[in-house]
Amino acid sequence: TAATFTAPATIVMTATASDADGTVARVEFYNGATLLGSATSAPYTYTWSNVAAGTYNLTARAVDDDDASATSAATAVTVIAPNAPPAVSLTSPASGATFTAPATITLTATASDADGTVARIEFYNGATLLGSAASAPYTYIWSNVAPGTYNVTARAVDDDDASATSAATVVTVIPPNAPPA
Repeated sequence: TAATFTAPATIVMTATASDADGTVARVEFYNGATLLGSATSAPYTYTWSNVAAGTYNLTARAVDDDDASATSAATAVTVIAPNAPPAVSLTSPASGATFTAPATITLTATASDADGTVARIEFYNGATLLGSAASAPYTYIWSNVAPGTYNVTARAVDDDDASATSAATVVTVIPPNAPPA
């Protein structure tokens, strides 16, 4: 199987080489026909940095002290694009919404992931996890909320553990109206 790396990749290429009737002058490292670099002494290594997404065929070519050479079999490597985080938006309640205590607030979010799937949505009050939803519609019912002002967010987590957090929505819960005396 081909080796797989994530862009921007750093690929360390290593080769062994020997010459029965002389010495190895250098080992050259190639991507297809493009020379990447060379090493003049063992261990024969070359570090290829900042490799973009794509599929590459890598070889090593040993050259001896009489300019005779031999090339290794090609090794296929694949560099994949990094995992993009999902997109998430807290769609309900609206920012500035007011509720009466003891409040029941339904938190709803939408989310998508361009290069995978949304694994779950987590709903937060500040840094406190309130609950989560594993499938659409992404909803959490926050019950018995006391009077106060709250900053709620939704955090989407994708199938590769990348995450993104929505903008905060401010909600206010007011005390219940006291009956007249």
